[in-house]
Amino acid sequence: MTPALSLHAGDWLLIGGYLLLTLVVGILVKGRSESSKESYFLADRSLPWWWAGMSIAATTFAADTPLAVTGIVADRGLSGNWIWLSWIGVHAGVVVYFASRWSRSGVLTDAELVELRYSGRAALGLRTFRAVLYGVVYNAIILGWVLRAMVKIVTPFFHWDVWLPGPLEWLGRIWPADSALGSPSEGLTIVALLAVVGTYSTLGGIRGVILTDLLQLGMALLGSVWLALAAWDAVGGGDALRAGLGRLYGADHAYLDLFPSLGSGWLAAAGLGAFTFGAYLLVQSYANVPADGGGYLMQRLNTTRTPNESRRAALLFLVLQYVVRTVPWFVVAVAALVLVPLGAESQALGGAGAAVGADRELAYPVLMGHLLPPVALGLLVTSLLAAFMSTVDTHLNWGASYVVNDLYLRLRPGASARRQVRVARLAVAGFAALAVLVSFRIDSIEQAWKWVAALGAALGVPTALRWLWWRVNAAGELGAMATGLGTALGLSFTDLPYEVSLVLTSGASVVGLGAGMLLGRPTDPERLRRFVERVQPRGFWPGRRPTTAWRELGGVALRWAAVVAGSVGLMAAVHRIVFLGQAWIALALAAGGTPLLWWGARRGRGD
Repeated sequence: MTPALSLHAGDWLLIGGYLLLTLVVGILVKGRSESSKESYFLADRSLPWWWAGMSIAATTFAADTPLAVTGIVADRGLSGNWIWLSWIGVHAGVVVYFASRWSRSGVLTDAELVELRYSGRAALGLRTFRAVLYGVVYNAIILGWVLRAMVKIVTPFFHWDVWLPGPLEWLGRIWPADSALGSPSEGLTIVALLAVVGTYSTLGGIRGVILTDLLQLGMALLGSVWLALAAWDAVGGGDALRAGLGRLYGADHAYLDLFPSLGSGWLAAAGLGAFTFGAYLLVQSYANVPADGGGYLMQRLNTTRTPNESRRAALLFLVLQYVVRTVPWFVVAVAALVLVPLGAESQALGGAGAAVGADRELAYPVLMGHLLPPVALGLLVTSLLAAFMSTVDTHLNWGASYVVNDLYLRLRPGASARRQVRVARLAVAGFAALAVLVSFRIDSIEQAWKWVAALGAALGVPTALRWLWWRVNAAGELGAMATGLGTALGLSFTDLPYEVSLVLTSGASVVGLGAGMLLGRPTDPERLRRFVERVQPRGFWPGRRPTTAWRELGGVALRWAAVVAGSVGLMAAVHRIVFLGQAWIALALAAGGTPLLWWGARRGRGD
């Protein structure tokens, strides 16, 4: 168990004031969210681009991520984070290509795009299936792992067993034994937070969610930077950090390597060569997020006014995601290896590090309680509450959009706007309850990431190709789902490394896609014409010469590569100066990465 830690009066005032403010925001914008499903789920497509970009960053800045990063670094070093840094491939594609086209599509959910793009009964079945898969299954897994992460953070600070011993004794009689949500005291904290999140997100719709996200992102960044500075100071700075790692783990340790070394380290332990690892990175890039930037990312982008603003929002998110917010997480994770050494946790921090021996992810909250003074600790706890709530409110609202737009309105197409909003609010409450149930079954945060990746690997290729090639049809997508998900289920019973299983799952989905395209009916030509006219996709479409299609796709690919290279260059520059003290190399990387990123992200002809 994590040792009990105390919050002071000033800390509690910060936490209470923040929770109250979120409720006030929901109440203030309630009237603007009730006129229609467009107002509730897309804020009438009227928000500034920087609101949308910061909101996406707040959502992905979940409370689980710094804990997961801390565990990954202890196991594989900084390079192990390519399990999620590889998502940069999809997010660069959103900036270059998909953001503006989502905006032009005019859809409310990515499942709705299915019937804009495809025709026939297969399209209806595919839309329903994707709504259930993403809106319910995928969504519930993510909410479940976020709840589980929050348990690790709140455990040392919230003591309902002391504050309310009577009700806790009653709750303990019905609480599931060995729950991933921890003890009844820990679970009650999560339920209370869910009640707050559910209330303001239900009242204010997406506008209320995004407004609170702006505050939540600022607090989350401030809190994580504060802890990183405290950890940096505690370890003695960069030189002392590097010396401590060498003393504890040998001069040839790889904890500070941003990129994995081929033929050694964790890649060699997993039996991965250069080719397999490259294939894994490609698949992993679209495995945990929709390959076309769909889902909640698309929802945020479609709250902006124009296709160009949608692109700007995507670019702002990409920079915040990979260049800005990773640094404080990495600093704390690496400092924890020195402050709470592997294998000697029980002697670290005066015994406070003992709990970390069984779960390295707990190093993050343990360092919070040990390194930060009053008020600063309250700020960081509040910032993690904010990160948690920004993720949960997004997934509650996003999940409800599928329920209303793709499921309920199929059964009640004539439902009034008032009834649609009422169903949306009921769906938010339902997803909150479902998240608690799912979290009981999640053993670790990284495990949940891998569950979601298996779903994404089965869907990634057809999801991207339907924007580029007219021949992709609804039957092809259904075939890819069947073979991909079936393969993922079968491989779950083997001892193959996760990376290999992911590549095999994606390969199987491509086989299913090809079979469905050959056996199923092509999309109706008139449906294709309307899709092309509205969305203006690049690639192979009726009436377009192959040479033109290849030239267009070549331009898109070149700009995509520039955005990826520029982003990785900036990320490597920050890594070099912070962890290795190589200022001149960092300057050169930044000087090369910045113009590449700018050129790739600019508005292209026809975009």
